[in-house]
Amino acid sequence: MKEVGRCGRKAIGGEIWPQTGLAYLAAMVQREGHEARIIDAMAEPFAPDALAEVCREWRPHLVIANSATPTLRHDSQILQRLRGETGALCGFCGPHVSALPVETLRETLADFGLVNEAEETVAELVRRFAEVAPEYPLHPAGSPDRPRHALFAGIRGLAWRDPNAKDEESRIVLNPPRPMIPDLDALPLPARALLPNRAYRVPFFQNHPFATVIPSRGCPWPCTFCRAGRVWGRRIRLRSVESVLGEIEAMRRDLGIRHFAFMTDSLTLKREWALELFQGLSELPDPPEWMCNSRVDVVDAELLRAMKRANCRVISYGVESGSQAILDRSRKGITLEQSETAMRLTREAGILSMAYFIIGLPGETAETVRESIRFAKRIRPDYVNFHVATPFPGTELYEEALEKGWLTSTDWDDYEEEGSAVLQAGELTPRDLRRLQAQAMRAFYLRPSRLLKELRGLGSWAELRAKTRAGMRILSTLGRGRKRNDE
Repeated sequence: MKEVGRCGRKAIGGEIWPQTGLAYLAAMVQREGHEARIIDAMAEPFAPDALAEVCREWRPHLVIANSATPTLRHDSQILQRLRGETGALCGFCGPHVSALPVETLRETLADFGLVNEAEETVAELVRRFAEVAPEYPLHPAGSPDRPRHALFAGIRGLAWRDPNAKDEESRIVLNPPRPMIPDLDALPLPARALLPNRAYRVPFFQNHPFATVIPSRGCPWPCTFCRAGRVWGRRIRLRSVESVLGEIEAMRRDLGIRHFAFMTDSLTLKREWALELFQGLSELPDPPEWMCNSRVDVVDAELLRAMKRANCRVISYGVESGSQAILDRSRKGITLEQSETAMRLTREAGILSMAYFIIGLPGETAETVRESIRFAKRIRPDYVNFHVATPFPGTELYEEALEKGWLTSTDWDDYEEEGSAVLQAGELTPRDLRRLQAQAMRAFYLRPSRLLKELRGLGSWAELRAKTRAGMRILSTLGRGRKRNDE
């Protein structure tokens, strides 16, 4: 499967992220009393023939692919082959099908799509299948379609293909939405034993395997370029601190994993809950190292000191732009001063910082990009990443781009944040944006003072090797961007 950025599965620095979402779905299948397997073809590459052979031997009844926007076409081809090899019903989960469920099924040959939060939908689906399968056994490949109406009708949160529909317009059925899960503690822990856990790496943790922990769901902020609120809802739902700490202890005990990334944009939003979590982490024997995301407007000196005591290594912040006008236009809800303060306080607490910027949002000009570069240097994060604005389906930016004719490509393969651009919301062309992205990354990282700081901060040969590999991948991607500019 192709490599994609933060909204996919494998990113520019070579980090390989765990498929925790699939592990949650697998745990629900197991809780219903059925067998589940996970094949992570990003962590352990499978040639299509080998993947088909594994599935042919196992003969699953259901195959679910976690697909991001730029991987949809390729993933669809894989699913089509697996359906032909196994006779299984094949479907998608993930943010793309959640944003465009009907369109995704029309563009692919998938049998179904799981929309938004999928755990309870999967549980109901396998229960229904267990009820219906004795009467309607799976047919061998190439046989007439099984009566899917008995399987899929009425399952909330499901889109499905009805081969018996009278016309094309009614062939794709979108069932009513499923309410968000109110009590996240009621979910089983992810079935991580099914994942290739030793393969997951991120440069910040040197050569140690790591896992992702999802302590909350929901995002109340209305940023125009983000679809988190669309997939997980606007209301913040927190797991109990006891549940989160228990999950971490179980992974350390059962899998030997001692490095974690908290995957939520709201870890520090509920301050008292966050302080309780950090206190619990600091009291664990030999506290694990961890990293997280945060907003610049929900951290303070006391909170950051508590995070440091709890062994936080890196905090990633969405700074987005050095232009206040662009921040306001994108409804980010932060100020430049808040970003500068957050970076300073994080540095004073002894925690590494990563600042994410986006180039090409509405209102962007060559001068505002230069403002972002100057701002990145001024606020002095330890690391930065300049993404190109990508109007992913499910975002307000995508809807505005459709309405105003800003999209320069309708090929989902192009909807990546690294080395690609599909949006022209002003004077800057996609070619300009790729050039400016490469320029911004070089301007920040290739300064002599910056290189010297990085060398002084190395703690081991393993860290040197990890960061060298990440740097080479970044330079390679920027090189591909320059090549595209010349085309």
